[in-house]
This record gives sequence, C-alpha cells and structure tokens, in this order.
Amino acid sequence: MLGFGKRQDAINGVPAVSAKLCTDRFNGKYPHVGLYDCSQSKVWVAKPLNGQAIRTSHAALITGADNATSTVWKDRFLCFWFYTPRSGEGYILGYPIDWDEAHLLVRIDREWDYDRQRVIPPELTDQIEQNLARQHRHAERIWEFFKRGSYDYPMNLHLIGQRATDSQFYLKRLESKPKGK
Repeated sequence: MLGFGKRQDAINGVPAVSAKLCTDRFNGKYPHVGLYDCSQSKVWVAKPLNGQAIRTSHAALITGADNATSTVWKDRFLCFWFYTPRSGEGYILGYPIDWDEAHLLVRIDREWDYDRQRVIPPELTDQIEQNLARQHRHAERIWEFFKRGSYDYPMNLHLIGQRATDSQFYLKRLESKPKGK
C-alpha cells in the first residue's frame, strides 16, 4: 500500500539466495562474485549491480538475516569469483596470474564440510580427502556452468584454499570460442 515490498526471508530458517541481487544466468560481460548452493547444486551469479558485482560481499547475496548472520549462513555455499580479462591484478596467495585472461576462483576449505555443515578435525585425513573430493566435484559443476557460455576470451579454473599449498592453480582451461560457434 505504501510501496513497501515484502522482504524475501530465508525459508524455514534456511538461508536463501537473494533473487534481487543474483541470477542463474551469465552473459560473460562483467566480473562478479557468486555462490554455489551445495544442497541444490545450483550456481548463483551476482547481477551487474552498477559495476560493483565483483566487490559485493558473498554474505550480502544471502537473504533472511543481517550481514553477521548471513556470514554464518554462507557456510552452506561455496563462494566463487569470476574475473573477466583485465579486471583483476596482482597475485593470488603469492601465485602469479595472467590477468589478460578470465579466471574462475572457487573457494575450498579442507576442514569445512559444506554438504554436512560440520567441521572436520585435521587428524581425520581420510574424511578431509573425501571432503576435498566433494568440493572438487562442486567446483566442476560451477566450471560447467561457465563453460556453457560463449566467450571470446580464454578462461581458467583455480581452486583457492586458505594457503597456496591448499590451492590448485590453473586446474582447467577453456580456450576462447570463435564468434558464431
């Protein structure tokens, strides 16, 4: 009545991705952050947001709570960053990156199980390896989402852990697709 819209809250106390800030489509034209919903196997991409999509906090993309609570709820989602060519700079955890190409950086965590929502103690190495294998499969699904696009630039996949030794740089590469194919 007064122009106030309904707030899109989390459903049954479960975090939800904001449809106002995110989409499940991408045209390849802007750098952005995104979320992968592990429970639904769904990729969410931040909308252009007036050129600020790469600077947006992952937690801000989750509805139903203030930013502090969203930060906790974010642990259900794998976070990623997509940089179009020449939109990034510098090193990633001390590793040199060719910023003339596109880069998909997917955050991984050895000791956090996104699927079961629990911490894995560091001494349980077999469970940590299984957890990393699941996160690797999730990253593959994110990669497949981006591979479906038609980009005129090469693209690389990196898995980014807490330290460079936990990361995998240039894990996959996709050459640019010629126009019209």
